[in-house]
Amino acid sequence: MDKPMNIYQRMSAITAELQTVAKNLTVATSKTASYKAVSERDILDAVKPIETKYGVYSYPATREILESHMLESETQYGTKTTFMSRIKTVYRFVNIDNTNEYIETTVFSEGIDSQDKGSGKAMTYGDKYALMKAYKISTGDDPDQSASDETKYRSKDPDAKKDAEKKKELETTAISAAEAKTLKGLIEMTGTDEKKLLKSYKAATIEALTKAQWAQAVKILSDRKDKQTSEVQNALFG
Repeated sequence: MDKPMNIYQRMSAITAELQTVAKNLTVATSKTASYKAVSERDILDAVKPIETKYGVYSYPATREILESHMLESETQYGTKTTFMSRIKTVYRFVNIDNTNEYIETTVFSEGIDSQDKGSGKAMTYGDKYALMKAYKISTGDDPDQSASDETKYRSKDPDAKKDAEKKKELETTAISAAEAKTLKGLIEMTGTDEKKLLKSYKAATIEALTKAQWAQAVKILSDRKDKQTSEVQNALFG
């Protein structure tokens, strides 16, 4: 009696038997351009019968939404709102004759849709790519049949926008005279080499520092001052 194949042998046999999957999906990249790709249905129709033949069952064991955003894109017709999701999928391939024996592959996928189907498209692509990866199927890239204009997206999250604007302001705005005085006082109290400090920030003078650089320098020197104070107190009072 032949010894039953393990999961690795079964998947190897499936890979060897799979033929080239026809690219039946037309993906539009603009109103005048498109390319051919393999759809999820094409992959499933090719893979599932052969998995059944060799006793392998595959399915998404876990999914994790890593990102989910509402985006805006500028088109010739104005502002268009779309939804983007990025998902992590762990896809499992199980030996049905020994369900404790399985192989897992992890894939990351993204989906963008003008309605709220971004997560669905991300899952569809993740499942398709997991099978392509496991069985070494060469195919096209994009699962989306909708046109994907070359547009720039920006987040509609107001907090993210405010944070980005604040960060940009801190990185470009010069410090005030009072802030310069504060930093100079810390430099003197801690015995810090002012020239070395300025060199580390590629600045000619204290006044030339940006607010972001100033904030970082103040934190470093304040921590240094606190440490020096603690050391003195320990030396005096044990």
